[in-house]
Amino acid sequence: MDDLLAADAAAFGRAAHDDLDAARAALARFKALPPETGALELLSALDQIGRAGDRSAGLSSLFFQAHPDPAMREAAGAISREQSAFSTELSLDSDVHARLAALSADALPDDDARRLLEHALRDFRRAGVQLPHEPRERVRELRAELVQLGQTFGSTIAGDVRSIQLDSADELNGLPDDYRAAHAPDADGTIRISTDPPDFIPFLKYATHRARRIELQRVAASRATPDNLPVLDRLLAARHELAGLLGFDSWAAYVTEDKMIRTEQAAGEFVARVSALAAPRAEAEAAEMLACLREQYGSDAEMRDGDRLYLQERLRASKYGFDTRDARPYLGFNAVLGGVFDVITQLYGVEVLERPEIVCWHADVRAFDLVEEGSPVARFFLDMHSRPDKYKHAAMFHLTTDGLPRAALVCNLPRPDGDDPGLLDPSQVKTLFHEFGHLLHHLFAGGQRWHAFAGIATEWDFVEVPSQLFEEWGRSPDVLPRFARHHASGEPMPAELIARMNRAESCGRGLDVRLQMLYASYSLECFRRDPASFDTGALMAELKPQFSPCPVEDGTAFQASFGHLDGYSALYYTYMWSLTLAKDCAAAFGDDLLDPAPARAWRQRVLSQGGRRDADDLLHDFLGRAPDLTAFGAWLDG
Repeated sequence: MDDLLAADAAAFGRAAHDDLDAARAALARFKALPPETGALELLSALDQIGRAGDRSAGLSSLFFQAHPDPAMREAAGAISREQSAFSTELSLDSDVHARLAALSADALPDDDARRLLEHALRDFRRAGVQLPHEPRERVRELRAELVQLGQTFGSTIAGDVRSIQLDSADELNGLPDDYRAAHAPDADGTIRISTDPPDFIPFLKYATHRARRIELQRVAASRATPDNLPVLDRLLAARHELAGLLGFDSWAAYVTEDKMIRTEQAAGEFVARVSALAAPRAEAEAAEMLACLREQYGSDAEMRDGDRLYLQERLRASKYGFDTRDARPYLGFNAVLGGVFDVITQLYGVEVLERPEIVCWHADVRAFDLVEEGSPVARFFLDMHSRPDKYKHAAMFHLTTDGLPRAALVCNLPRPDGDDPGLLDPSQVKTLFHEFGHLLHHLFAGGQRWHAFAGIATEWDFVEVPSQLFEEWGRSPDVLPRFARHHASGEPMPAELIARMNRAESCGRGLDVRLQMLYASYSLECFRRDPASFDTGALMAELKPQFSPCPVEDGTAFQASFGHLDGYSALYYTYMWSLTLAKDCAAAFGDDLLDPAPARAWRQRVLSQGGRRDADDLLHDFLGRAPDLTAFGAWLDG
């Protein structure tokens, strides 16, 4: 795989088509097996079909989102569509299904093989293999269209970076010195602030100029408009039609069936339950924020989306004596990254070694190996900083699980540059640990006997548990002093500053939870309602007052840049569902987060299992009981 990391579009296209040809050949070999072929041999032949295309499938997804060359992004998108078409072809192949359906689970030697057969038959059913020819062909058409729609939706978001113009440096008041230095006036005296995360988030947190904050928030909430609005409408309609063909009332009903939560009704009940739990705290916090706003900006001021992060910082300072800007000098990017590596080594007994000789798709990208007992066991790539036409959030991209498992992290964090250490704030430290939680899950779950169970192959509403759990190490008072050192003096972050920071983290927690539930409710309703019956903008206007004290901003369309509506569809509830589980698991680590014993049990019983067992069983094995909401409730009240 490494020879493709710096390939041009033509070379990558040839390699990807070779992989597709290999997958087609593996499918042909499966079909050619004689009727007397044993059950285990038949499953092994099925397994080889998935393995054949693994290498280029992961890279095409990554390159489409993060490659700097437009020709490569275009080629990767085309390859992804071809790969998806082959996957659809396989999932609707009645001959393959018939061979598998004729097998007896009793003829298989172990639980893993029986589970593989059970899941394969389930997935064929959910794909529509049982349908008559005409609706099956319509399923094929819709699947192909949805891939194209998703690519268009995502690339429009990535390519639409907007900005506001400040008239003078006075409008940067409140911003940290390094931010101000990085935003010097142009020749005409104006200053550009973009919607890219390293610009956008600090400005909303610290800028005292309220009108500019609101302007920037409005601009950000208008990204990908108007282009993505008809794309979203068609995406909703196509998924609704597909769900109907497959025997479901809605896409939400279809997509939740094979998740931990099982039904869209249960997902809605979960959203309502968590929203109700957070409501008293959120209402009190909203009142505090409004009072703070009016104290600074006048008695008639009403809270807007562009105020929330700023007011949260003000209240952290007034209630807890903590200013996020005081923590940033201790959180240089390279120091924090080194801290993540140190934690991984301490917990799991693996070293992180850089591989500078590996040339990747951009000069920013760095390659690393996880080394255990002297041998590489996994490889990963870090693409950490913003650039044009790159994916705008943070995500892990699966690359391969065969041989040496590989994955890439794509983020948009501050870039160290000369004397500028690329200072992070605590929320960005949280993001980095979060994404490494995904990375470790994928890498430790590689190398399974069955390809379908390798990597992050659990139910989708479990996948955020390892990532949200790993966030705990990014704020631990035992861990932070190991890497949080002042970029100028080298002094560790003082214990009292860490204590104030962690106490202040709870500020605005109720409102934060309710905002997450707004996104969860919006995504669920988009996919549980008939898309012909509602307008996506009107739906936001209907739901937002139920969850947020801030009004919908006229002329904005947040949904046009809500990328999760493609990737997660109705499943945004996953983040809070997983958080309830992560808080329960965190309690099992006890007071010493650097004790390797529970971490290695977590690796053995959960991370390394991949998709071999249901998530409920993994959790019960680790916790010794069924999970509950006790720890989450304590966190919410904290």
